[in-house]
Amino acid sequence: MKLIDLIIDILNKSEVPLQQKEIFEQVKRHPNYKLCDELLRVKVPISAIARTLSKYSVGTNPIVGIHSESKDKVSFKRFFLKSKSYNEIQTLSEIELHPYLVKFAHDRFGVFCKTINALKATNIKNKIGKWTNPDIVGINPVILGLNKLFQNEIQKLGLFSTKVVEFYSFELKVKLDKSNITEAYFQAVSNSTWANYGYLVVEDFESDNVFLDNLSRLNNAYGIGLIKLNISNPAKSEIIISARFNETADINFMNFLSTSNKDFHDFVETAIEIIDKKKIDSIYFDKIMK
Repeated sequence: MKLIDLIIDILNKSEVPLQQKEIFEQVKRHPNYKLCDELLRVKVPISAIARTLSKYSVGTNPIVGIHSESKDKVSFKRFFLKSKSYNEIQTLSEIELHPYLVKFAHDRFGVFCKTINALKATNIKNKIGKWTNPDIVGINPVILGLNKLFQNEIQKLGLFSTKVVEFYSFELKVKLDKSNITEAYFQAVSNSTWANYGYLVVEDFESDNVFLDNLSRLNNAYGIGLIKLNISNPAKSEIIISARFNETADINFMNFLSTSNKDFHDFVETAIEIIDKKKIDSIYFDKIMK
């Protein structure tokens, strides 16, 4: 059996275009895998699949079409049969992921979120700016879960006690793979040092064991968690790796952020108001989708 026939069979049965790694995983499970000499005679089967996809996606009458979600990253390309109709491929930008995270964070953590506009930062022309401004910040008003007696008592502990409020920081990426893991993870580290919990949030990521082991090692060292968003059903989003809890929020870094970015300044002001008034006004936060 020819490899292209095997790939055609897989793409024909798929309801959506597939990435190269997804095709490879299905090829390994295909009942005709051992009948394909092109795979059996090579040391690295995925390389044969890559060559075949490349060969049959060019020319005047290509069999395979390519949908590229990121022109500079081969691993993000999705392949489909030219002869088959698919539903429209949904590709979201980072900013379009925000409502799904806001919904998930509220339902899972009891957190109210606010988008931080990096363009409002005074250091926007400084390349370091993107490494200091988180995409979304959040607050869990722990104080509101207590009765009035204890609210009055723990209010004395102030803004930086986790018995009063818990702070969250989220860095969002559409994709996470070997090509961007280092920059994405350490951007999340840099942007989240001030918070009690820091998360890197992605719609899609490499899920092989080696990649997950690397993420676990990074988490052990730096404490940033990983959330995989499900844009079809935010409630089914997954916490792949939990963030490490920081007992104390970093007042010095929060002071820096509130001085350099008006959105963050307003966020802290709102947190103080929640403590003083012992109630929350959702108009100061991102709207939670129904």
